[in-house]
Amino acid sequence: MAESGIESPAAPEWLLKLESRREQIKAKLSHESGNGAPCNVCGSSCPGLDLHFWRKICRNCKCRKEQHDCIDDDVSGWAQFEILGAIRSKPAYIRISELTTDKPVQLAWVPPNVTPELASDYMRTLGEQNIPIVGSEAAEKRKQQLEYQVPAHDLDTNLCHNLTPYEAGQLSDYVEKIKTHCVGQGTVVRVGGDTAGLVQYGTVVQQPAQSIGGTAPASSAPADIANGTKRPDYMESPVLSDKMKYKLNLMGIGSSEMVAQAMLYDPATVLSGVDQSVPEAIVKFHQEYQANPKFRAEMDHFVDRLKFPTAHQAAYSEPVPYGEGGATLVPSGSNDSGFGSIPVSPSHAQLLGPMEALALGGGGEQRGMPQAQQAIRDAVAMTAHHCTGCTQPIAVGEVAVKVDRASSSDRSIWHPQCFKCNRCGELLADLVYFYHGGAVYCGRDLAAMLKIPRCAACDELIFTKEYTAAEGATFHVRHFCCYHCDGPLAGQQYVMDERSAQPLCLPCYKGHYAQTCATCKRCIGPTEQGVGWDKIHWHKECFLCSGKRCQKSLIGGRFCVKANRPYCSAQCTKDI
Repeated sequence: MAESGIESPAAPEWLLKLESRREQIKAKLSHESGNGAPCNVCGSSCPGLDLHFWRKICRNCKCRKEQHDCIDDDVSGWAQFEILGAIRSKPAYIRISELTTDKPVQLAWVPPNVTPELASDYMRTLGEQNIPIVGSEAAEKRKQQLEYQVPAHDLDTNLCHNLTPYEAGQLSDYVEKIKTHCVGQGTVVRVGGDTAGLVQYGTVVQQPAQSIGGTAPASSAPADIANGTKRPDYMESPVLSDKMKYKLNLMGIGSSEMVAQAMLYDPATVLSGVDQSVPEAIVKFHQEYQANPKFRAEMDHFVDRLKFPTAHQAAYSEPVPYGEGGATLVPSGSNDSGFGSIPVSPSHAQLLGPMEALALGGGGEQRGMPQAQQAIRDAVAMTAHHCTGCTQPIAVGEVAVKVDRASSSDRSIWHPQCFKCNRCGELLADLVYFYHGGAVYCGRDLAAMLKIPRCAACDELIFTKEYTAAEGATFHVRHFCCYHCDGPLAGQQYVMDERSAQPLCLPCYKGHYAQTCATCKRCIGPTEQGVGWDKIHWHKECFLCSGKRCQKSLIGGRFCVKANRPYCSAQCTKDI
């Protein structure tokens, strides 16, 4: 125990494991991780990752580490999750109908604690270009985004370079504050029909029915619950997806037999509204059946598998709500993804009692619901959640991302495609967010919003009052060095490299970065004016027409180039 710093012999196993891994991270030099990995930006021009000992870039190509194809290991990989306590989801196989293949595809990441159907719909909502299929550009981008948005060195002093005790203490305080007040991981949910209705398909939690105004409503729904009515039998069917089961339940379809009965109705009669005796649940069923090809195909297949007689149209049974008196978790029966469906926390997956008390399962008027209660039911059913990102409504049945940190429920839900950093506009990788001022940010931009300076050289946060500001960037005093030779620049002349926005000492600039004049063959110094065309450069005073009898300045005029020499006209190209 002494090595990990844990004094209590009764420390939980997960804490011991975390401390042990932190010790391994501390012992493993960061520049060893990913050594030799190919660069995804430079390709074969980079011989492989050779990580600078504190800049967090490759010595060979100057690209960031996350831009290289590094293979994660159990020690240094994804240290953010170990530190933040977020859930690191494992790869999984998922069927996504919108892709060209009907076979399950392996995804590098799926939202944690969701059913396969919900994971599939979430990915579909993100768009094909953002689905992290193993080996795809989207998978590589997602990995780069996570490391860039939540830098591990922003969270652990062991991953920083040469911190003073004061800096280490300030960073530790910062990490504790964000862990306490703003960091979280979004929960993928399905929006239900009630005002608090965030329901995940296949993971339904029901509470006992509640009465309105302190009196039991006149409808038969609460009575059915009190009598312990069983949940619909189709909920156990392996033929139906969780999504279709949920749709049927919202319609008020109470059993597999009701599905078969609904199929016997004439669609034209039902949808025309001529026959007012047709139950509301049947009308909703046929509306969905006509508008949704996937629903239609699944229902046809389901009814084909049923063994009910087909001559019982008259023996229609009233739709009934389902659920026992106590709260129960019902995991998905599907396992086509290759990973187990873990129920989300009840606070995010509750089908609340008022839904049943208001008979939101459908058919309320047919069961004798009072007019006032019917009005309340309609108002609740029409209430839409609004996306915090785009402010557009999120309809019942749509996938959404829920956050815990929002103090107001009205600002706690996003469309999956809108769950982006409010500053940089990028999707929040792995749903890791930092909540601040009613908006979500990535970890990098949270620090910027809090006005904590970041060193442009080592990419670490600066927690000292003394630092260097140059050309709009900030640097640790000890890291204000030449980008090429690491020589200190304090009190020295320097040049900012345009490509990297990093400072260079004058000798390194002239020897490795300065352009050579095509006319006089001398270096174009940092204080000298030059002209460039394609890959050819000239001093301003050397940018003259190459015609023997011309030699006029070409600054501000038209020119042409022949054999890498500039001319003012086609006639001068002949006068050589």
